[in-house]
This record gives sequence, C-alpha cells and structure tokens, in this order.
Amino acid sequence: MMKRPLVLVGFCYLLTLAAAVYFGPELSLVLACASLAGFLITALAPKTRAVGVFPAALLAVTLAFGSFYAVHQSQVEPAELLAGRDAVIDGTVCELPYQAYNRFYYIVEVNDISLKDAPRPLKIRISSQGALNVEPYSHIQGKVHLFLPSGGEGYSSRSYYASKGITLFSYLYEYESVRVSPPARKPPYYYALKLRSALLKSVRSMLPPSEARLVNGVLFGDQTSLSPQVTADFRAIGVSHILSVSGLHMTTMAELILMLLLFFRVPKKPAAALAGVGVVCFMAVTCFVPSVTRSGVMCLIYLSGMLLSRHPDSLNSLSISVLLIGWSNPYAAADVGLLLSFSATLGLILFSGQTAGYLNRKYDKIKKIGPLVRGVNGILGTTVWAVLFTLPIVILSFQSVSLAAPVANLLELVPSTLMMNFAAIAAVINLIAPQSFLAMPFALVSGLLAKYMLACAHWLAQTPFASVSASYGFVTLWLSGTLLLTAATVLMMKSRKLFRVTALLSLILLLTGIFSYQLSMRNVTRLAVLDGAGSVVLTRNGRAAVIGCGGFRSETIGSYLRSQGVTGLDVLQPLTLTAEEAKNAAELMNAFTPDRLVIQKDGMIDTFIRKAVPQTGSVAPYDLSADTKLWKNTQVQTRFDGTASAARITCGGVSVLVCPAGANLDGLPEKWLASDFVAADSVPKNADLFHPLFTIFSADGETMGGNVSQIKKLSPIVTGGAGNIVLQIKDDGTLQLRRE
Repeated sequence: MMKRPLVLVGFCYLLTLAAAVYFGPELSLVLACASLAGFLITALAPKTRAVGVFPAALLAVTLAFGSFYAVHQSQVEPAELLAGRDAVIDGTVCELPYQAYNRFYYIVEVNDISLKDAPRPLKIRISSQGALNVEPYSHIQGKVHLFLPSGGEGYSSRSYYASKGITLFSYLYEYESVRVSPPARKPPYYYALKLRSALLKSVRSMLPPSEARLVNGVLFGDQTSLSPQVTADFRAIGVSHILSVSGLHMTTMAELILMLLLFFRVPKKPAAALAGVGVVCFMAVTCFVPSVTRSGVMCLIYLSGMLLSRHPDSLNSLSISVLLIGWSNPYAAADVGLLLSFSATLGLILFSGQTAGYLNRKYDKIKKIGPLVRGVNGILGTTVWAVLFTLPIVILSFQSVSLAAPVANLLELVPSTLMMNFAAIAAVINLIAPQSFLAMPFALVSGLLAKYMLACAHWLAQTPFASVSASYGFVTLWLSGTLLLTAATVLMMKSRKLFRVTALLSLILLLTGIFSYQLSMRNVTRLAVLDGAGSVVLTRNGRAAVIGCGGFRSETIGSYLRSQGVTGLDVLQPLTLTAEEAKNAAELMNAFTPDRLVIQKDGMIDTFIRKAVPQTGSVAPYDLSADTKLWKNTQVQTRFDGTASAARITCGGVSVLVCPAGANLDGLPEKWLASDFVAADSVPKNADLFHPLFTIFSADGETMGGNVSQIKKLSPIVTGGAGNIVLQIKDDGTLQLRRE
C-alpha cells in the first residue's frame, strides 16, 4: 500500500492541471478519456489494484483533465464568445481599483448584462480613462466594449486572468451614462480590502515613494505601483518571487505573529489559534491569490498540528493545499506564481534541511562564528534548491535564465524578510496610532532595507549576462540534458558523489552551450521586432541600438536587452512624439545610458526626455530626416512626416522599413517602399504602396487593424503574444528568420 496517498493524488492533480493549461481543452478531453480507460484497467487488474499507485494516479489525472474541460466549456468558452460586442452591464466591484499606464482598472462581478447568451457567473476587468468614485462592492452601471486578454491557449495572459476568474476585458464608454452607487452589502471580504487599502496608505505615509512602493510590493503583493525598472531588475537577477506574495511571505508573517504572541506570554495553543486567525486575515488582505492560498493552507495545517500536539507531515500539507486549490479552481495552474511556489516549496522540503545540515557538519567548527555560518548555510540550502526546482518553470514560462540568481538570493533574501517584519509592525502601529513615534524606528529600518534592496538589485541587473534568453536552442538542450542526467543519477545512485558528477556535467553542458552560441553569433547582426513593444532592437557583438520605444512599458525592451548581455546602448531613437514613447525612451536612457540619442527636435520638449538627457553621451536632434551609421555595415535612415518618423534599416544587403503607428508612407522614396521587410504594430496607411517579402506585426490579429484581404497581401508574420521575431543577418547577406 502507498505510504502517502495524498502526496501522490495532490501532486498528480496539480501537474495534470498544468498540462491541461498547456495542451488546451480539446486535447484535455481526449487525455481524460485515455486516463479513465487506464484507471479502469488498473483498477480491475488484481496486481495493480493491490499496489494502488496506478489506479490512484490515473483517477487523479482523469478528474483533473475532466474538471478543466468542464470549466472551460461551461464558463470560459461562453464568455469568450462575447468578445468584440458592446453591452450594458450592472456589476459589483470586487477588488480594489488600481491605476496603470494612465488608465484606471476595476474588477467587476457582473450582476446583469444586456447580452442574453452571457454565462453566469461572469467576472470582467473594466478600464476607464478617468477615475470613478468607487470602493469595494460599489455598483457600476454603464456601456462597455468587451474583448479578450492577449494570447491564446497555453500559458498566456488570457489563461492567467482565467485563473483569477476574469474571462473578459472591457473598456467603458465614458461619454455615455455611467452610474456609480455605494455598496449595498458589506461582506467580510469588504473589510479585508478596506484594511489592505489602509495598510498600503499607512506605508506610503511613512516612507519615500520608491521605498514605499517596494515595501507594498513585497509585503502585500501590490505590484501595480512598482516602476518597470524595479520589476525588470528583480526579474533579471532571478528574485522576482520576492515581489509575489507566496510561501516566504506567509511563513514570515505567521512566524512574526506567533513570535509576538509568545513574547507577550500567550500560551502556546491559544497563540497557535490566534496565529491561524492572523494567517487567514493575511490571505484576505493579499486577495487570496493561489500562491498565498497554497502557503496559507500549509501554515494552517502546521498551526493545527500545534493545537492537537501533532507534528504535521510537510509533503502531505503541500499536497492537501494544492489539491484544494486545484479542485476549487481548475485554472489555478495557469498562475505561474502557484507553480513556482509549489516547486520551490517541494525543493525546500526534500533537500534544503539536509543540505544545510551537511554544510553545518562540515564547516561549523568555529564556535565564535557558528551562528553566522549556520545562517549562511541555511540560506544556501534554501536558495540552491529553490532555484533548481523552479528553474524548469522559469525557463518555460519566462524564456530566460538568471545567472545571477544564486548570488542575488543570498544578498536579497534575508533583507527582504527583515524588511517585511519591520514594515508590518510599522504599518500596524501607524494604522492604530497615526504619526506615532512608536512606528518610526520600525519604518526607518524597513526603509533602509528597501533602499539597499533596490540598489543591490539594480547593480546586479547591470552586470553582463545577469540573465540570458532561454529561447536559444542550447538552453533547452541543456535543461533536457540536466533533467536526464538527474533522473539517471537518482535511478542508479549508489553514492552521493554521483550528484557532484551530475552537477559538474550540467555546468559543462551550460558553459559549452554559452561558448558555442557566442562563437556562432560573432559578427552577426540580430534585428529583433519585439512582441507588443512597438520597437526594433539591433544587437551585434554585445553592442545594441533601439529604434522605436512604443508599447505600454519600457520593461519589455529592457528585459530583452539584458537577456542579450547588453548593459549600454550605442543609439536610442524614438520614432513618435507620443507621451508613452517619450516616457519609455526616458526610462531606457536612465537604465542603459545611450552614447547617442537621435530624436526629432519637437521631441525634446517632453519633460521626461529633458530630465533624462544628462544620461546620454550626445543628442542628435533632426528636423525632417536623419542618417545614422552603426557598426560595420548597418545604417538607419529616418524621415519625419509631421506626426511620426518612418525608419529604414539596411544591414548586409537586407532592408527593413519600420512604420510606427501614424506614420505616412506617401512621401517616402521608392527605394524605401521596396524594402525586403516591413515592421509595424498596425496596418500602415496606404499599405498598398509596398509589397515586402514579409510584414512583421508587433501585435495580435485583433488589434493590428486592416481588412483580411489587405493583410494577406502583406505576407504577415504576427508576434501575437507568441514571442519576438528575429532576423539574424551575416555580413555576406545570409539571413535567418526565427521566432524567440
């Protein structure tokens, strides 16, 4: 019989849901039927039934695939069919409103909708240009246009929002009647959201803006106010999990509450019960995101063990938590944060304690520095196994690998834990007694720790190859080889020394891949049309130029540059005069200090640009045209039409015409219109004037405009949320086109 049946069932259920998200609903139905047949066969066969492993695993797989398909068919697909339509809705705001990219966003549960075929329940995200006077559980009545989040099946923005129950986006027709009414009811969650809002304001009132945003992001998971630069830095060095409330945060809060209660001499069992209440409150304040719910359930099981004088099994606790989450929400596995939290926790349970114990026995020999050595060993044990167990998910989800992650976790993990403790105490004291001197010492320490974390993250992110793109073939090969080596080591292990050999072989594989890739890319110019960014990035031998800075945020461009090992720019050239592009350009100037800024002279009026100009080596303003030479055989020519600039890039005999939104093609030379490729984020005006080999759209099929027949004539390649389109051009004109 199985020793831990819950572990088998829980792990199989979560991993199957992850596979269902990846494969999609149709294939999930086929796999559910296949696993059901397997369950019946193994349940009827005496030998397999006696063991119990195969029937239990196959039953869990069947239920997971089946539940995913059922939820998709009953809730997700009917909602998706409403995309592209207008509707009058009456809904209840069910989360705190937030602001991003100069718009305001509201998560709304729809009570009534003018479309008869709309499913129930239905949750949507509404955006508006102006702020609405609402609070949690206020009612909104108005006309909206419904559309789908970007991406399709698999791990995309659409699946991520489905994991939160949000199946549709919408924007409000603000010129029509919009009615807002106060809450008709105030359930317990209303007070949790009001407490969250009050705590966020409490932190902001005590700390400078940059430190307050980091504290709120780490402590409460409020990432909406974090700057793109901070988010990019933390992701580049492999510590973005610190910004997502998960097991680390929940454990820190539970231990803090328990420690304070025991400090004030509350008996152990009542303290455990009160700590359990605190855990539930923290889960509510952080909006019950799946990663928090997983860790919260584990904490509650642990505290229940204290109440019952039992020591709970960690693996059983982990499996119970993910089973409850997956059973209640089959789309929960689309939240990468849950998968990262689960895999990191699994690594810690299985190996971190053993690793720390081994290091303590080997190196903890000097009594005076013993506590320091044990502390470092504990961090090493936690960091190594958390990084290793989350690595496959990071590579497959974010298409990047952070080489700085081990060092970054050592430098950031302890300060983040201390910062959370001090900030939580300061926020609560300040909430109870505003402007009290009692909160100031705790706020001061948390602010200093936040300042250190920001500076450390930015410094590490600027180091060459802090992160590398995992879209390269050698990274996938290295990951596959490492997994095979590890599996073989586990199967044939007779000595722990085999693990050392495996680690050494894995390192050799990685270094060989990096070296061979760098060698193959020597003197090759890469022209990348970034997915959803309205930008073309040129790189060659570690040098780079950015042509166009469109899109909602500069983080997309910055992340790509860092993945190529770029820490500085040769040239930065915005192409439009929009406020969004100016803001993105200024952020890139501050982060990558370009040698030269090429900009239309009217663009220098923008405040963001003027403030960032000291970060550049030189400025080359132009009136109607500009000609920029790059490296050995690359040239960028620009023409301004009064609204936007079109740019023609030539490299190795290959020409690419870059057409930002609003650019006019009428006055362009015939040679430009005969370019080999066109890069655009929407169908250009007068697109019939040219016939390129391919037109690369940095958009999805629903937002790039134009009619179907016109788009087909342009031989489109659409990024569509599936990755960047890259042209690799050698000096002899040899061209390779690929998606990354």
